[in-house]
Amino acid sequence: MTKLLLIVCAARLASSASPVTAVAFSPDGKLLVSGAYKQVNVWDPQTGKLLRHAGQVEGSVRAIAFRPASHTVAVAAGAPGRSGAIAVIDLDTGDTTPLAQSKDEMLAVAFSPDGRFLAYGGTNATVEVRDLEAQKVVTTLTHADWVNSVAFSPDGKLLATGSADKTVGIWDTKTWKSILQLPLTPSDAVNSVAFSPEGDILAWASEERAIRVWRTQNAFVEVDSSRPGRRNALLQTRPLDLGACVPLAVTWIKTPQRSRIVAACDDKTVRIVGPAGNQPTTLAGHGDWVYAVAASPDGTRVASGSGDGTVKLWGPGGRLFATLAEETK
Repeated sequence: MTKLLLIVCAARLASSASPVTAVAFSPDGKLLVSGAYKQVNVWDPQTGKLLRHAGQVEGSVRAIAFRPASHTVAVAAGAPGRSGAIAVIDLDTGDTTPLAQSKDEMLAVAFSPDGRFLAYGGTNATVEVRDLEAQKVVTTLTHADWVNSVAFSPDGKLLATGSADKTVGIWDTKTWKSILQLPLTPSDAVNSVAFSPEGDILAWASEERAIRVWRTQNAFVEVDSSRPGRRNALLQTRPLDLGACVPLAVTWIKTPQRSRIVAACDDKTVRIVGPAGNQPTTLAGHGDWVYAVAASPDGTRVASGSGDGTVKLWGPGGRLFATLAEETK
């Protein structure tokens, strides 16, 4: 993740267009939100039209998450070594509510499926989980290095956290206790984590030039302490080869047969691959690293944000539907 931040800064200096570092579709599919340096933009994903600017942030937007069944987003942003913030923005009214501040960047944010909890983390190596109804932090989860990504499972029972400490944390949302640390033999910093829409697979992106997948059914399997091999089996993960691509972000797209994994890559492409590891589909057209990807709720659109300052919308079959140019201020 350190390399990613350095490249983002370099790209901003080299180009008048701000690198697009976060994208998200609204739950009803009617809005697409993108984040760049000091800005959050709202687009119509059907026409590619810029609808409005929604709140200005300090530093770069690193992550955007929609609250379920709403047009409200949580934004993680900041400037390296100077400031970090989590803010909630109502896209219909433009109202912005600050939720958390830090002395360094905030990098990750996610809502629970019922919209009650908001999890967020960053360079302080912790994840705070805030109860939005009670308006208080209910737990703080700890990693040994930056927290780059957080995600709730679709049923809300698990929280996954991806860190530069080369682990993925799996946490029980009833107790907020650690269940497992994945993988057993990590290879590099974890950039992004995402649960499948079906909830049975967790995928994550790291700098090993592969996506790893893990069966979530293993999270609550009882382990006999006299059988250490059983626990090792629960920690087993499988890599999906992406060729020359280092995945920087990962999400899922619904398809008629089985949801597939979408990866943002440092080779200026987007890769789409099945959880069984079939030959990836490559979407090419960006002029710089792709930092962010999102899929529409109905699975008909994929959005990708790049260091070239654009958001690209891809339709069925990987067809390029539109290129959206971020406006700079």
